[in-house]
Amino acid sequence: MDQLTKQEIEYLIHCQKKIIDPPKKEMSLADGHWRNGMKLQSKDGEHNFVVFMRKNEDFEENFAIGLIYLPKDVKGDILLFRCNGPHGPHILFDHHDRHHVHIADEKNIAACLKAERTAYITEEYASYWDALGYFLRKCSIMGAQEHFPDVFQKNLFISSRDET
Repeated sequence: MDQLTKQEIEYLIHCQKKIIDPPKKEMSLADGHWRNGMKLQSKDGEHNFVVFMRKNEDFEENFAIGLIYLPKDVKGDILLFRCNGPHGPHILFDHHDRHHVHIADEKNIAACLKAERTAYITEEYASYWDALGYFLRKCSIMGAQEHFPDVFQKNLFISSRDET
């Protein structure tokens, strides 16, 4: 596989993307996970992507939302960016019991490891819905508000003293 540089990875994650095959209105249940997805294309039409969204049926805090890059000139795909909820301790990785993000790394690609093996603990979100909003903004998905209105709805709090 051709080597992606750190700058190319960052560009692919952050470039504006339009939805070309929207998500279903409701998630579907398969193999113990609620699932949904959509297909994207960069605004300039040069790059194609797939987004997957899933959360565990019994443990909603265990979720994953990912951006997969589909290169035109090589076989295969590259998972560029993934938001995860806690999904239990792991012998090799201490981040699995907290909210974390995985980001593709050029060194992992060069070493023929999973591109997104690198992970970071995050406080950017605390639930699936928070993570989905973070993901949609981070990946610059245009028109996401149309398909995920609840994620972008602002809550207005009115204190009792303001109700006069």
